[in-house]
Amino acid sequence: MRKAFLIVNCIYLIILSACVEQRQEPVASHEQPAEIVMPADEKTSILQVDERLVKADSLVIVFYKDPHGPDSLRYTRFYKQFSVTDTSFIRLLMSQLTGKATKLEKMRSCRSEGKIWCFSGGDIIQTIYFSNFSQECNFLYIIKHGFFYYSPLLPGFSKSLYAYKKYAKEPLNQPVE
Repeated sequence: MRKAFLIVNCIYLIILSACVEQRQEPVASHEQPAEIVMPADEKTSILQVDERLVKADSLVIVFYKDPHGPDSLRYTRFYKQFSVTDTSFIRLLMSQLTGKATKLEKMRSCRSEGKIWCFSGGDIIQTIYFSNFSQECNFLYIIKHGFFYYSPLLPGFSKSLYAYKKYAKEPLNQPVE
């Protein structure tokens, strides 16, 4: 009886270990995962994805000090910022946000060079990230409902946006490098 019990347990363990081997995930490679583009839906622009943005009455533009430096985990920690209430620039931003957006499940491997905090009535309503580092890394994006919505950065808007960089100042509460 004991011998039969051992045989059954050995067979059970062999079957169990075979199942576990088949379910193991492949070893992760060092290559960047391919972007997963979600099916298009009725929301085709960033402005349509987050309609609150039309209420933006002021912005804070943040420029990271060393966005392409070696510190990939903390490059956003040090920055300069500039507050904008210029309605013509806010309208230009809204025009930029009406362009076609791509919905992705994962963030692109490109680093952001900064972000725009959008305010309405003194309350932050959305953060828009941006980069103009290269042709592949030229975008605005927002995060909404766990998805990333990317739109190409248009040259006219990009020029106006980066013109504010020379006016940006370090915030008073920024940590020391």
